[in-house]
Amino acid sequence: MNRIFISYRSADGTKDASRLADDLGDVFGAEQVFLDRHDLRGGGSWREAIDSAIGDRPIVLLLITPAFFGARHDGGRLRIDDADDPVRGEIQSAIAVGATLMPLRVDGTPMPSADSLPGPLHSVTEWHALPLRTDDWSSVDLPRIVADIEQLGVPRAGAKAVAGTTERRRLVLSSCIALAAVVGAGVLLRSGYPPAEAPAPVSAPVPNTLDGDWLLISADGQRTPAHLRQRGDEIELRSEPVRIDSRPEWATYIASLAADGTQLTHVRYTARGELFGDELDMALMLISGDGSFEVAGGNLHVRKSADARILDGKVSLNTGDEEVVRLERVR
Repeated sequence: MNRIFISYRSADGTKDASRLADDLGDVFGAEQVFLDRHDLRGGGSWREAIDSAIGDRPIVLLLITPAFFGARHDGGRLRIDDADDPVRGEIQSAIAVGATLMPLRVDGTPMPSADSLPGPLHSVTEWHALPLRTDDWSSVDLPRIVADIEQLGVPRAGAKAVAGTTERRRLVLSSCIALAAVVGAGVLLRSGYPPAEAPAPVSAPVPNTLDGDWLLISADGQRTPAHLRQRGDEIELRSEPVRIDSRPEWATYIASLAADGTQLTHVRYTARGELFGDELDMALMLISGDGSFEVAGGNLHVRKSADARILDGKVSLNTGDEEVVRLERVR
């Protein structure tokens, strides 16, 4: 019975989809993984295959390549806007039967904003996206994907273990948040996954080398005090408030809130995630400075230096906006 479905745009996703299907088949068993060009037979359909798996909590992996949502007809119209577009049909079928969506951002492809998608697909932006990069495929990204799929209840087949994979609990956001784009568009971000089962014990504790006070440094040089709390592989971040009411890119959004009587002058970064080797991947929320409401959501991905005193990486909002950041240890 298929439990894992791979949705991709053939224009630029075929190679990665095939590689992913083979790798996941090695871990979970080929019979668990559905890839249309392998598994569709005459008269079969994606919707029928998804429907047949509904009792087993199907998981749909969306390979977010540039063409996945961005493919266009010769006249310039987006294919995803067509009611009969196959990618759109796959996503709508998955949503209709309550499948778990897992967007995979291939080689840095940003997630779209909700407003750029057809109405029935707006909820795609609510799901936490994971990176899938050619250079880090086997060592970092595939093990994360495998770990999340395991937490969703798909057992390993035992045929082949993925190098570097451990059975660890991945923290994700546990509540809906209001995602507001810099241009003022709002969408919802919610946890993509149901409560995880207790993780298997690890052989040795992970030292809490990241625990302490840090400076969060943005691309424009703004330095914001922040605190990291590490307990084994699990990491939490909370920054001090950052003043934004004088920054031009926030002006439209701040004005839209003011029209409804809500004042926003500061935001605070909060994040939860997990350490994978030298890399830290965290689900991110921006909340108002006073903590009264959520402003935006996305992902914080950084790599630690050899002495664990510097974390370099980037913030990716679910609106598609990205910013290079650095964390430097204070003490």
